[in-house]
Amino acid sequence: MRVGAMMSVLMLLPALSSAALGLQAAKRDPTDLGMPFERWTTADRLGRTITFYLTRMPQGSTGRLPVALFIGGSGCQSAFRKVGDRVGGGLHGLLYEEARGRIRVMVVEKPGVRYLDAPPKPGGVDGARKEFLEEHTLPRWAEANVAAVRAAWTMPDVDASRTLVVGHSEGGLVAARVGAELPQVTHVASLAGGGPSQLFDMVELFSRPRPGAGADQPGRTRESVYADWQKILEDPDSTTKLWLGHPYRRWSSFLKTSVVEELLRAKARVYLAQGTEDANQTVASFDVALAELRARGRDVTAERIEGADHGFRPTGAPPGPPTEMRALFGRILKWFAAHKANRGGGDVHVSVAPCPAEPRSSDGMIAAMHEGR
Repeated sequence: MRVGAMMSVLMLLPALSSAALGLQAAKRDPTDLGMPFERWTTADRLGRTITFYLTRMPQGSTGRLPVALFIGGSGCQSAFRKVGDRVGGGLHGLLYEEARGRIRVMVVEKPGVRYLDAPPKPGGVDGARKEFLEEHTLPRWAEANVAAVRAAWTMPDVDASRTLVVGHSEGGLVAARVGAELPQVTHVASLAGGGPSQLFDMVELFSRPRPGAGADQPGRTRESVYADWQKILEDPDSTTKLWLGHPYRRWSSFLKTSVVEELLRAKARVYLAQGTEDANQTVASFDVALAELRARGRDVTAERIEGADHGFRPTGAPPGPPTEMRALFGRILKWFAAHKANRGGGDVHVSVAPCPAEPRSSDGMIAAMHEGR
């Protein structure tokens, strides 16, 4: 083969590799959103246009940086909201602040949700568009996130050799699914995301006596939860019938798998965190997840935070800045930075950290971080 012909073939290899991996290029929206995140779009394997937001490269940076995808909880709200004359983010904004330019943070807009959508009750489906109700299933929502990560990997200033996926609440299960679908993902963190199927949590949560409920108001029982689940299975694609504020279509996909099942399919290192006083997610689920992953010899760092609620704040604490969540992000980023070369397998490392009574700095809250071997 002539040298010129050989060089032509070699120049084609990066494109061929991307195509073989199913990578789709991303298109940047030049609109200045007035914040560190820029808007990008890409196509997923379902033929949809997926919108995601990625922080800019830090000023003066010349190398490549890894990305950290954040996946939030349930609801039809946008990843961003208007705060007076400015645009504010959610927990991904905290992750960006804590990253301090060491990684690029990304977040995906849920299909069927438009930029700055603000429903009356965030976390639910009141005011949701029909498109969102139809699109929001675990496989379809996970695919949107998978497509965004794949698109980011095609960018020349992104280090695709290391990728962190962080999910909170509902996002914990989605993060685990993304890690399972993308074996190139090196780190997955599930925060208050559960362990076995969420059906287990529903049975546990709703079989507990309600404070102040009398004999004439016994509340849900274990049997009633299973009866409700049977109704969902009988009409699994309904977007009009609701259970606990969400359509049957959503429940029928999310409850058929679990964080444990998805993480066992993934190759990534795992970080689990759970508050013991979480009213939305049982600590028993966290214990099951940790035990199951330990039994398989998986590399896990875990925090069972005493006295913390769903947002990792001390139970009963007055409203205030999410200091504890930001500190948790700091510990996760430190864990991510500690494992630059090796991955997967190895020992399980367990951290047990008390929830502070008063907000403290992230430095003061760094506790029991263990490096995997």
